[in-house]
Amino acid sequence: MLGLLDFNFYNSWLFVLLLPAVAVAIAAILLVARYRRSFREREMQPHAAISNSEQGFCMFGPDGRLQLWNESLLQIYMIPPGQVLSGRSFEELVDVGRAVGSEARELRDLVELRDSIASGEASSLTIELLDGRHVKILQRPMPNGGWMATHEDVTDRKQAEARFAYVALHDLVTGLPNRAALHHRIAENLKTAKDNNARFAVIRLGIDRFKEINDVFGQSAGDAVLAEMARRLGESCEPGFLARPGGDEFSIVTPPDQAASAMEDIFSRLAVICDSEFHIDGQDIRVGSTAGVSVYPDDGEDSETLIAHADIALYRAKAETRGTVRRFESAMDRQIREKRALQRDLAVALKNGEFEIYYQPQATAQGQAVGFETLLRWHHPVRGMVSPGIFIPLAEETGLIGAIDEWVLRTACAEAVAWPNPLAIAVNFSPLDFRHLDVPELIRSVLLETGLAPARLEVEITEGVLIDDFDSAIAILRRIKDLGVRIAMDDFGAGYSSLSYLQAFPFDKIKIDQTFIAKLDSNVDSASIVEAILGLSRALRLPVIAEGVETQSQLAFLTRHGCDEVQGYLIGRPQPVAHYRDVMNDVAAVARVGAVA
Repeated sequence: MLGLLDFNFYNSWLFVLLLPAVAVAIAAILLVARYRRSFREREMQPHAAISNSEQGFCMFGPDGRLQLWNESLLQIYMIPPGQVLSGRSFEELVDVGRAVGSEARELRDLVELRDSIASGEASSLTIELLDGRHVKILQRPMPNGGWMATHEDVTDRKQAEARFAYVALHDLVTGLPNRAALHHRIAENLKTAKDNNARFAVIRLGIDRFKEINDVFGQSAGDAVLAEMARRLGESCEPGFLARPGGDEFSIVTPPDQAASAMEDIFSRLAVICDSEFHIDGQDIRVGSTAGVSVYPDDGEDSETLIAHADIALYRAKAETRGTVRRFESAMDRQIREKRALQRDLAVALKNGEFEIYYQPQATAQGQAVGFETLLRWHHPVRGMVSPGIFIPLAEETGLIGAIDEWVLRTACAEAVAWPNPLAIAVNFSPLDFRHLDVPELIRSVLLETGLAPARLEVEITEGVLIDDFDSAIAILRRIKDLGVRIAMDDFGAGYSSLSYLQAFPFDKIKIDQTFIAKLDSNVDSASIVEAILGLSRALRLPVIAEGVETQSQLAFLTRHGCDEVQGYLIGRPQPVAHYRDVMNDVAAVARVGAVA
């Protein structure tokens, strides 16, 4: 009996001693099972992501043979199902694509892609296929010697970029190069003329009484006159460079040439069409025009001076002898003296309290106020209201723009902080401010001084800020954004590289240039461009505001295509702050801005 008890006692202790080991073993078995299940789940996740991705995906092993791909890759290259792809080399896959018509247009693209794969380095390349589609390929090496790549159809993006590139340098009505292209051509001519001791002319031609043509025959007839004038000038000014910088004016730049006769020949041909009859929509319209000319180096040695002197000659000719081609003369200095007098008055305008800020509302497409853009006005004691188009360039030329913009910022922030309705305010900065001022520090100090919340301030810039020193400008903009202030790209679509700037910096908003909005009702290209900008903004999740909205039809178009916000005379004209007090004080109610404008 005692032996049996000893045996049971022994077994009990043995069981107690073995229990932890058994528990550990069971836990290990459960852990392994859970790990295998977790591993299978994790393994399925990337597989599902690859399969469901809109981008094409492929992976090659260290032997250069295809191991993995997804359905999107087949769809991009239109490869029908049932093709045996596993184990094929890169060259064999190129042959498969060629057989179904998905072949690269340029052989060098394939060579470049093959070379990057062979180098074992990451690469990015966009190739064009024979059917006109564009595919962006991002290729990355793997540690085992293989590589993987993503393929994305970027055809729509490429088409949008091409349209923007064209618009940036061309006038919509005539198809001619625009103001930006004109300045670029003059700069090229200056370099060539200086290097070769040559001469060239800048000609500014304006259509006489063009407003009357629009008023009598309608805007469509006016656009037709511009287009026909562009055609005739193109024939007459060869081999000169013809542009339409805007309005009813055209510009011609003659080629650099040592012979004066080359320029005189173009002048003579222009004189012939200064009085012409156009047949537009079944009507004969008499169209007169006048031209002013400046010549390098006699009348100026830089772009601004040559254009200004050609303009002076044009205005003098319009005042005295319409229908002629008039050369600039040194006696035509009244305008210059007038400009200098205005510059002197501008120098004391800030000190004398002659500036005032006007506020123009910005609203949702449904009319709810979201903010105001601050616009500067100059009440001259003698001349009355001076146009910003006149005094802003003068302020930039004289270096006064920095002090003026600082005053606008400080005054607007101090005003806005007192509004019960915490609406945003948008303030414009000149490109010169970014060269001569510490703009981020200025904004920081003004926000601290006034107590305005940074999120309520929006800084509007044009691409002129970015052109001269791109890297420095981007660094400055990032410092501003770090303050919590929003940054908007103004006049989007009207410059050289607006689209590329969106890719380089995370703007908070873009403002569609008002020249496109103005022609929504009359120009198909304008409507297409605005629609493309709105589509691009949706893809980039970037808010958009359309400026220059003046008609209900324009607003309806923008609303239909998903525009976030609008600004323009239809919503409200620029007015002194007192005019919009009700909106600025109304916290609870939805402010229908149009009702108070």
